[in-house]
Amino acid sequence: MLKVLAILAVIVGGLIPAAHANRWHGLPEALAWLVPLLLLFSRRAFVRLAAQVTLLAGSLATVESMLYFIRLRQAMGTPWLRLAIILSLAALVPLLAAWAINHPVFARATRPKEQGGSAPLIPAGGAGHPQTPPLFSLADAKLYGGSGGPLAPRPPEALLSPSSSPWPGFLAWALTLGGLAVVQFKAPAGMLLAGRFWPGGGWLEASLLAMYAGFVVEAMLVPGRSPVVRRRIWTLFSVAFFGQLAFGLLGVERFLMTGALHLPVPALIAAGPLYRGGGMFMPILFGITVLLVGPAWCSHLCYIGAWDSAAARSRKAVAKPGQHLPPRALPRWVRWWRAGLAVAVFVSAWLLGELGVPVAVAAGLAAGFGLVGVGVMLAVSRRMGVMVHCAGWCPMGLVAGVLGRLSPWRLTIGPECTACGHCAKACRYDALRPEDLAAKKPGVSCSLCGDCLNRCPRQEISLRFLGWSGPRVRAAFMVIVVSLHALFLGVARI
Repeated sequence: MLKVLAILAVIVGGLIPAAHANRWHGLPEALAWLVPLLLLFSRRAFVRLAAQVTLLAGSLATVESMLYFIRLRQAMGTPWLRLAIILSLAALVPLLAAWAINHPVFARATRPKEQGGSAPLIPAGGAGHPQTPPLFSLADAKLYGGSGGPLAPRPPEALLSPSSSPWPGFLAWALTLGGLAVVQFKAPAGMLLAGRFWPGGGWLEASLLAMYAGFVVEAMLVPGRSPVVRRRIWTLFSVAFFGQLAFGLLGVERFLMTGALHLPVPALIAAGPLYRGGGMFMPILFGITVLLVGPAWCSHLCYIGAWDSAAARSRKAVAKPGQHLPPRALPRWVRWWRAGLAVAVFVSAWLLGELGVPVAVAAGLAAGFGLVGVGVMLAVSRRMGVMVHCAGWCPMGLVAGVLGRLSPWRLTIGPECTACGHCAKACRYDALRPEDLAAKKPGVSCSLCGDCLNRCPRQEISLRFLGWSGPRVRAAFMVIVVSLHALFLGVARI
């Protein structure tokens, strides 16, 4: 009986603010309110938190509507007390629904396999209905390394998993929704794609992307899954970016940002403003992103890097079809070549602008540079198993690596490293060469992709933030980078 009442309370509590949203704004915004509630079937702890916050906000929205109608009736000189009582009761229903979400029917009944079994979780009061683990327990305290002080390196199994804490997924949801809300309020109308096809659809897209960010963070924190999940979401971002460009070029102009096409060549992020002598939005956005997540821009947020990743991983063994070979080490001169090429590209862009070279000519040169980069992916990255375009051709990769030194995030190699090379077999950025391991410092091409973190048998490689390491640091990094990924997925168009 309590189970049925809890479900009914959540349904009614969600429909009340959705009905108000539909009355004032339309169906898309009503559906945006319901997205967290509709995903309660997943029984994820972060979804429950998101749904509770949404219901609390829905209660406040109902109170706001009540105050509006009271003022309206007072201005008209008509009775308003009965209306106030009805809407006050309606505002209490979402609060009741938020409390009802704590019922075990909305929680996972078993421990995930990565937690070491599938036995039912027994409440503290003794045998009875299964329930989810508490938000924080003594096991969590041990996992996190205590209440303060630098966190010691932990084995891969100690990384946060979806069942150990709901907070990474919830924070990713909140950051993504908050960022996209700012876009909705401050940016020109239709910045989010759904809003261009369905008035008010931008809010529904924002709600869906926020939930997507929460699920991705949880998947990224499952030991051993991070490299695969990263490549998949990276590919999704690239497909969405270039897919919108393709539809725009085919004549559906609503898929384009402004109608004025720009070449999708990463080098133009800096080279374009140098040529034009202005237009600093993209360099500023790039700089802020690098300050937030360091060179992870290259491994998570670059719209063309996923191509190079796929090319590098396509190097397969001949004797064993389907088996991927480890990457080869690039010649040492590649790092110097990369620096020289970056200087040449940026100086050339500035000179072209100073000399008044026509835009058509400059665009042709930029397109040629981009096509040569694609050729590097197909001809060299595939053969070497290394992302040669990103590690040896793209100027913005070098800029991200250099500016990333200003970011507090670091990939560090511990003093007990034996230079066994296991980590280098996972690195497609040529950042863990023998000399890098000997120096106990990854090369400037390191993009903080994290593929190497679970490879070291001695756990000597770790992600650090201002000297701290451990699962909380890894979780915080994933929250930020995945939130940025979801934000870019919503707004990145040409």
